[in-house]
Amino acid sequence: MNNKILQKGYDLLKTLPDQKYKLVAIVTDKRDRILSYGCNSYTKSHPQQAYYAEKIGNKFSIFLHAEISALIKCKRKPYSIYIIRVNDKNQPVLAKPCEICMMAIKDMGIENIHYT
Repeated sequence: MNNKILQKGYDLLKTLPDQKYKLVAIVTDKRDRILSYGCNSYTKSHPQQAYYAEKIGNKFSIFLHAEISALIKCKRKPYSIYIIRVNDKNQPVLAKPCEICMMAIKDMGIENIHYT
């Protein structure tokens, strides 16, 4: 995992309000330049989130996931996605994308998926 991207992810996580899951997704181009980033939301949804949730068979998972949030903000062709999650002690923990997000990532053509 690119240390510069990882540090940017930790910096973004520090700005999030206290919540059960602190997770950020960062989308980059081939040169690892940041194109967009997103965080989990427990109050917002998006048609793309609902679309993939229903496609997987989990139509109730409508609140915006960090990965989909980052992907919908991306204005250029994404190459990689970095997903970083910390626990309440700010230690990295497993951030493997869920089925919903994995389908969205694959549909965008991203093959380089990095996560804590």
